[in-house]
Amino acid sequence: MPVAAPSAKLQALLKEFQQVAAMAGFLNHGFDPPQLRLQFTLYGRIRTGTEAEALGAIPRLQAWSEAVLQKLREDSAGAILPGQILVAPIQPFQGGGYTVVVNATFATKVTDSGYFKVKTAVLAAYQEAVRLREAGLDPEAPSLGAAE
Repeated sequence: MPVAAPSAKLQALLKEFQQVAAMAGFLNHGFDPPQLRLQFTLYGRIRTGTEAEALGAIPRLQAWSEAVLQKLREDSAGAILPGQILVAPIQPFQGGGYTVVVNATFATKVTDSGYFKVKTAVLAAYQEAVRLREAGLDPEAPSLGAAE
């Protein structure tokens, strides 16, 4: 029995999600017509001046990741499954200082018609990861789309 080919719409959606993921992470996928299975990894990355600052940033960066994953679930109306967080070892940066990276991995399935909330939620999460990389951790809390 031949395997059903993914629709042109699902193939186009995959390209859109790949472009979003390229901002601050990567994407694994698989087609299971009529659905597209997606597994995202989002990088929460900051740079600090000292190793002590890097160690101190880990709990806040982990809390940032937890908030991002919670917002993904809420914004996608539960279409995005609960995620997992992995804190990478602190790495010295070539130009001085240290880099701390937290990976948040989450999965979802999208269809031709049910992708918009997922796409909007994922785009907001990746934009927040880019904001984190460029501006660092907010001293109070992650912005996660708060009015600026």
